[in-house]
Amino acid sequence: MLSNNRAKQSAIQWTSRRAVRTGATVSALAVVLAGAVVGPAWAVPSEVRKVHVEGQLIPVEQSHDAYRVTGGLVGTYNLRSERVSYAWTYWDTQIREMDGTASIRGCVDQNQNQSCDPAEPSGDLRFTFNRVASFDTGSGRLLEGTSTHQLSSDGRFSGGVLTTRDIPVHNGDGVVMTYQGDLEVTKPTGNSKRAD
Repeated sequence: MLSNNRAKQSAIQWTSRRAVRTGATVSALAVVLAGAVVGPAWAVPSEVRKVHVEGQLIPVEQSHDAYRVTGGLVGTYNLRSERVSYAWTYWDTQIREMDGTASIRGCVDQNQNQSCDPAEPSGDLRFTFNRVASFDTGSGRLLEGTSTHQLSSDGRFSGGVLTTRDIPVHNGDGVVMTYQGDLEVTKPTGNSKRAD
């Protein structure tokens, strides 16, 4: 009889462990499945797409830090800060490495009408940049320059990079910059009236 009772007790214990294991497994599976359903909504709140833009930054009269933005972007470019991090002279050319911040208040001009329409992605795009430029040591005039602008996440724009090239104009007294790059644009959420 004793062995029969032990057999029954061990069977019951085994069954309880099995029930606990089965219950724990089902609970874990439910958590994983719930995470799989809810997770994408948390991880990606809205769809992001890359938009290629290119155009020019044209100096605004009487301003050293403001440029009119034309092309794939429309608006105003403002140089917020710039500092020389390293400079050296090679023959009659001074080369400067600079870093700084800039912003563009405007939009992606999707229909190319040179204005910001309500349906176009718009906002204040804030950049950090690194720039290398060469200058004539005698006159101080710009010879050439290039920069890489890294976009900080802001509103409809979740990232991106613009590269610029500085082109001297008016015998080196002015500069026109060309730009090109890819921006990550976030589509509006479902109840927004704006559309891409």
